Amino acid sequence: MTTIEKGCEQCGKCCKEGGPALHNADLHLLRNRKIPIGKLITIRKGELVHDPLTGSVQPVPVELVKIAGVGRQWDCCYYDGSKGCTIYEHRPQACRVLKCWDNEEILALVAKDTLSRMDILPEDHFLLPMIREHGSLCPCDDLQQLHTAGQDISEKTKKELEKRADEEMQFRLRAVADFQLALCDELFYFGRPFFQLLQALGVRVSESPTGIRLHWER
Repeated sequence: MTTIEKGCEQCGKCCKEGGPALHNADLHLLRNRKIPIGKLITIRKGELVHDPLTGSVQPVPVELVKIAGVGRQWDCCYYDGSKGCTIYEHRPQACRVLKCWDNEEILALVAKDTLSRMDILPEDHFLLPMIREHGSLCPCDDLQQLHTAGQDISEKTKKELEKRADEEMQFRLRAVADFQLALCDELFYFGRPFFQLLQALGVRVSESPTGIRLHWER
């Protein structure tokens, strides 16, 4: 039986599924400023995401740094609907091995040799103390436990999560004001706001004069 070799049809489907995670092999792209920090977003260890290996929502086993997305569908920010990939010659490893007709290579990369913020930033970077403070102030390693608990989350825990979300937002506002951070940089240094991570648990968020309020729908 003859095997038909398939090729990329440049449909853009993979690019419309979000930006790729970066791996050790991509570090030179950051060092050479082919991909700036403002185009990255951090997914912290423990965040709930869709796991391509299991097809279910699972906590991320390691910190990931990904190319950020744009629009409601969160397309890769380097994808142009008419031009295709705008950094094709400098695309990351995950993009280079991705074959939509054969996912063996790309699945083998999942959570392997990935870059973290500590790999990317120099040891004397001025924001490292705040990144560590943020990790202590707002951990996300209990999200899977909360996801499993579902409707059984206690009122006490809900209040604690609301307090954590509000304190984390105040921390971000302070960091942005003190260091004049743009939103795109903030998403790399501190990842997504904690209240956004809670949306996977069926939580709506509102603001009040006294801070963030969480509304549980289940």
